[in-house]
Formats: sequence, C-alpha cells, structure tokens
Amino acid sequence: MKVIDEIAGYIKNYRPRHSNNINFALHIVGVSQAVFGVFQILTGGWKMGILNVFLGYLWQWIGHTYFQKDEMGEVTGVKKLIRKFRRP
Repeated sequence: MKVIDEIAGYIKNYRPRHSNNINFALHIVGVSQAVFGVFQILTGGWKMGILNVFLGYLWQWIGHTYFQKDEMGEVTGVKKLIRKFRRP
C-alpha cells in the first residue's frame, strides 16, 4: 500500500537525519512546542499559538543548521514539490 510505504520510508529516513543528539533534543522540544502552538491557535489563543509554532520551528531549524548541518525536511519537501511542478 502506497501510504504505508511512504510512512515506512519517512520513519527509516528520520533517525539518520537526526543522528546528532543535540539536534534530536531540539526536535523533541521544537515539535512539542509547535504542536502545542497549533492547539492554542485552535482553542482561541492565536497570538501565543503563532509564537509557539514559530519558536518550535526555530528550535528545529537551529538543530539542523548548526548541529546536524543539513536542511529541514520541510525545506527539502518544498524543493521537491517545486521541482515536480516545474518539469514540462
């Protein structure tokens, strides 16, 4: 099944892209903060929610840029999507 293959590929690729322990720790904090921010936005605390989503992604960006020395998966995904639609 395609969806299961996609999820399995994501999981297989996740840990090597987060092998630096500081990057991994920053992701634990950042993902938790971003998810909490989305919850805040959905429950009416949109100002703090937006701030928490931003800060959550900032922690992850710092982890990838300064410790893992690669780009965030979202950036890679957007680049792939752009390339897909730019092809003739």
